[in-house]
Order: sequence, then C-alpha cells, then structure tokens
Amino acid sequence: MAGFEGNDEDKGGSAGPRRPGDERVQAEMREIGRKLRKLRKDKATGDRSERRTEMLPDPPKRRETIIVGDLRRRSRREESEPPKPTPKPVAATPPPAKPRVEGPPVLLEEEAPGVEQAAEDGSLAYIISERITDRDPSWRALGDAFREYLKDPADLMARLPQLTEPPRPEDLLFLDLETTGLTSTPLFLIGTMVWEDGGFVVRQYFARHYGEEPATLLLFLADAADKTVLVSFNGKSYDWPYVKMRAAASRVPFTVELAHLDLLHEARRAWKHHLPDCKLQTLEHHICGRELREDDIPGSEIPEAYHDYVRSNNAVQMVTVLEHNYLDLVTLADILVRLPR
Repeated sequence: MAGFEGNDEDKGGSAGPRRPGDERVQAEMREIGRKLRKLRKDKATGDRSERRTEMLPDPPKRRETIIVGDLRRRSRREESEPPKPTPKPVAATPPPAKPRVEGPPVLLEEEAPGVEQAAEDGSLAYIISERITDRDPSWRALGDAFREYLKDPADLMARLPQLTEPPRPEDLLFLDLETTGLTSTPLFLIGTMVWEDGGFVVRQYFARHYGEEPATLLLFLADAADKTVLVSFNGKSYDWPYVKMRAAASRVPFTVELAHLDLLHEARRAWKHHLPDCKLQTLEHHICGRELREDDIPGSEIPEAYHDYVRSNNAVQMVTVLEHNYLDLVTLADILVRLPR
C-alpha cells in the first residue's frame, strides 16, 4: 500500500548523501574516546606507583644513622689501637688503728686519791676533792678575781633576774659532766667546783663501775641542794637535763632548783664576732690566755675510755679524763670573771 512505503534509510538500506553536521559529530566522538583512553592509562600507572611505594621501607632516621656511623668509626679506631691494660682494683684504706694504752696498769686510788663515800641509801661512790691552789699556786689569782667579781653582784643578778638577793661565793656551783654517750646512757663522772674556806675546791663524783651511778647522783644532789646558782657550759641543753634524766632512770629523787647561768650563751653574745668559734677550749686559749692543752683526751674518746676502765680496772685513761674534767671546771670560773660588764 502506498501509504506505508518509507524511504531507503528507514528500511535499513544503503545510506544516501551525507549531511553537513555529520563530520563534526564524529570528530567530537573520536576526541572523547581518546581522552577516555588517556584517563584509563593514567589511572593504571598511578596504581602501580602506589603499590611500589607501599613496598619500600621507611627511610632511616638521621639520628640512628649518625649513631651507627659513630659506632662503626669507633670500632675501627679501637681495633687499630693496642689494648689498654685492665686497671687493678684499689683496696679501701683501712681506718687508722686506735692507739693502744701501753705500760703497766694504773690504779685509780694511787693516781687520783679520793675517798669511798656512802650515799643516804648505803650505796657507794668514789669522791675526789682537791683545792686548786694545791695543784697550781698561780690559780690563787683566779680566786681573787672571783671574789672581786662578786663584790658587786649587779652583773650576775642582771644575767639571772630570778635571783632575789645577791649571791655569795659559797652559793655558786660549777658543773661539768662526763658520760658514756650523748643520750640515755649512764654518766660516770659529775665534776663540780665550789668555794670553800676562801678558795676553789674541785670535787669529782666518780662511778667506778656502772652500778655506782645512783650513789654518784645521790651524793651530788645532796651537796647541790645547798647552792643557789648553777654555772655550766652548754648545761641548759646538755648537762642539767642529763642529770635529771639519769636521776629518773636510777629512781633518784630530784628536787634541786637552781638559777642557771650557761656560759656558752654568754660567751656567744660577748665574743662570737671575734673568735673562730665559742668552744670551751677556744675560749680557754683566746680569752683566758692559757696555753693549748697537751696530751688531752678528745671528748669523743671518753666513753670508750671508761668502758675500757670498767673492763680492765686499769685507770691509765681515767686519770686523763679526770684531768680533762678538772681543767674544764677551772676554765668555767675563768670565763665568768672575764665576761664584759
């Protein structure tokens, strides 16, 4: 039927003549295809590069490289040097040996004559008494200076405001202890100096063994009860509290109350800016003008010296300890009369 007849192109037959826009469309299609192929190629190249990068190890850190290099150079240098000898261990220096006490044994009663005295409870202790001018007549000048000092009691009363009346020479008690340690250990020597019959007397209460400590305390406290002024050197911190502590440990009643003049405090106020220190023997040399002591026993060795005496009954070191204590007591009075007024 004629109404249903189409042209050749609609039926799929051979193409007819080209229209003018066909060539431009085909060129655009070819360009698009070329770009797609290039994109696919670039993508494939990038994936391979990323895979290669992941397979590579991390580069070494600069510090590690430097250390390894240093170690290699050091190793080569040590290989080229001759081996060094191994140092020999140095033995520790042993402490110096303590000097041994040589000579025959010394009896206390011969070298330091005294009396065995009974306390109120019957216990015994050894008492050594000596007038200082019997040992050295030149110390008479110290007694004269002491009496002169107390003729005008204003200075002493100003230092001890608790005093209600001027003290007499007989009212003063000079004190110095020797103990077996610094705290809570027995004392064995209570050294005192008092004024009797116009002169100084040193009286030392000595425990010949540990069991005589209570008698030593009882005898000392009985004599101290008659005094009103205690004179010491660092006694407020050490000597007087130590006596109280040992009395309590020995169950000895302690009822003595004295005005206390601690010469360490007074010396510091007077001379601390003029002396290297205010130790007792420094004051003894620089203020009192006495020569440095010879053959004196250091305070740190006194406890062991007493233990040796108790074990051996050899008083060779105890004689030195008693002399040390004796001189300390004399120095207390010498410092007192030289205090600035």
